[in-house]
Amino acid sequence: MKVLRRLYRYLNQYKAWAFLAFGSMIIFALTQTVLAALVQPIVDDVLTPPGVHRVVRASGAPSGDAEARLRRAPLPIPEPVLRAKKNFTAWWSGNPAKKWRRVLTILLLVFVVRAFTSFLSEYSFQKVGLSTVRDLRNQLYERIIHQSHRFFSERSTGEMVSRVVSDADAIQAAVSTRMGDLLQESITLLSLIIYVFIKNPVLALVSFVGAPLIIAPVVQFGKRLRKTTHKSQERMAEIATLLEETIRGVRIVKAFTMEPFEIGRFHEASRKHLRWNLRAQRVQALTSPVMELLAGVCMVALFVYAQSRIAAGRLTGGEFASFLTALALMYAPIKKLNKVNLSLNTALSAAERVFSMLDVPNEVQEKPDAVALTSVGSGIRYDDVTFRYDSGAQAILPVSSSSGQARLPVLHHVKLDVAPGEIVAIVGGSGAGKSTLVNLLPRFYDVNEGRVTIDNVDLRDATLKSVRSLMGFVTQEVILFNDTVRNNIAYGRSDVDEQQVIDAAKAANAHDFITNLPRGYDSVIGESGVLLSGGQRQRLAIARALFKDPPILILDEATSALDTESERLVQQALNNLMRGRTTLVIAHRLSTIRSAHKIVVLDRGEIVESGKHEELLARRGVYRKLYDLQFVDDERPAGAAV
Repeated sequence: MKVLRRLYRYLNQYKAWAFLAFGSMIIFALTQTVLAALVQPIVDDVLTPPGVHRVVRASGAPSGDAEARLRRAPLPIPEPVLRAKKNFTAWWSGNPAKKWRRVLTILLLVFVVRAFTSFLSEYSFQKVGLSTVRDLRNQLYERIIHQSHRFFSERSTGEMVSRVVSDADAIQAAVSTRMGDLLQESITLLSLIIYVFIKNPVLALVSFVGAPLIIAPVVQFGKRLRKTTHKSQERMAEIATLLEETIRGVRIVKAFTMEPFEIGRFHEASRKHLRWNLRAQRVQALTSPVMELLAGVCMVALFVYAQSRIAAGRLTGGEFASFLTALALMYAPIKKLNKVNLSLNTALSAAERVFSMLDVPNEVQEKPDAVALTSVGSGIRYDDVTFRYDSGAQAILPVSSSSGQARLPVLHHVKLDVAPGEIVAIVGGSGAGKSTLVNLLPRFYDVNEGRVTIDNVDLRDATLKSVRSLMGFVTQEVILFNDTVRNNIAYGRSDVDEQQVIDAAKAANAHDFITNLPRGYDSVIGESGVLLSGGQRQRLAIARALFKDPPILILDEATSALDTESERLVQQALNNLMRGRTTLVIAHRLSTIRSAHKIVVLDRGEIVESGKHEELLARRGVYRKLYDLQFVDDERPAGAAV
């Protein structure tokens, strides 16, 4: 119920449409009972030839005693209602020879009302349902996109896609269709039950003796389906994750000839999904036959009883036909309500997963009184910074993942000052904490101890937008979008001057290859820039950073995977990009490191050395070891000892 109440909160801004849907649905449901009631006059007054004895018991207009009983009812009936009833009874009973016309006129009117209310209720419910789930999906997307990096490191892409797409679709189907069915079929069933008890209480009691036999399986099937559906959705998330990983890493799969291995993994995931899907389908497939069998048994018992009543002269054919029609009309609502129950359990399971993701707290919070940073000011400072990942995030790092090491700090009491306009190169072995150090600057994570400041302002006291607007990023794994070259360079801005885009591309050494594309700056580059080479993607990313024109630049191994010619072009673009900017660069190429104002050496999360290239070589410390291992083949200073 907690999940349902939370889901209903999203309906608040669509109350008018919801009331219209509910009102139309109530009228539509009541017309079902009116149709059942009209069966008796249709059989007795329209289809039966004149002169045939139709009614055994006296019927027609209420007697004086009947009217007196109405007036003495526990809840007094208003006088206008009694007068309207009396007038209708007089009209309905007048001139028996023409009663068939009145019956058919009302029948036609009922069908007109049903058609009109059916359209209103269907459209209104779809409007409410689709709009509500759109809001829920938008909120979930906004929640995900504003989460910290830790959130993404602990969850697979397939899981998040499944929550936004598959689970939201399941909720939409329940809200748009099944919730309407729940109301409509419930009212229809209730009104039909009231009608049959008014029509013939004894016959109604006989009919409903077997009702518990029908209700019990509905409840049991719903419980079983909810469990199996939850497992099925989890297996689908695993398939989505596997598919995303395989497609993204298809080059590695082919290079290692691992197609059979990946196919085997996919088949196994599909097998698990099929197993849980079949369990859910087995529950659904059993529901209708079981209910139909039970309903058939009850129907046979009803016919046996009705035959004895008609033979005794205590029931007319029209009355029994009307009663039987009402019972038959109950079958569809009961069957639909069972499907509604199954669908709602599926939707509730999906809603629980969606809300659980919505409820994940964002560890990177912005203070209400946060200030906006406008410039680098006095520079960047890492002030005694210590940082650790939790066990979930730690597993993706190239460090020990044993239980004893899972929560060890990645950075230990790091102290680093970066002056405005200074280029600082960060080097170190694998797992030394280089990427973690630069990821703290845009506040992708919050430090555990110490603080990171820009212009002497703690990043936790500044607005996230102002902090990140000061920074540009160029990484080895270039992130490009399946859009035009222009829109990738001017990311998120549609009202830009064309010349600004071209200037940024020229400074990034990208203009020449862009103009050679089929449609130039209007060429679509494919998902992640798949239609471009590695060097072209890098230069496009640099052009994007140049277009943003940030005062702070973060380069994360931006040239380490390029061939010599591509590296030369990219390095020229990087030099243009770094000119006059405060830059933190993680690189393995000698040219980038030698041009840095300061080189910082990280080892096991600590800054062990700092200085210029020649100074660090002369110290024969960690940097010299890294240089000998990584850079000796590129350039060895004349006379330098090894």
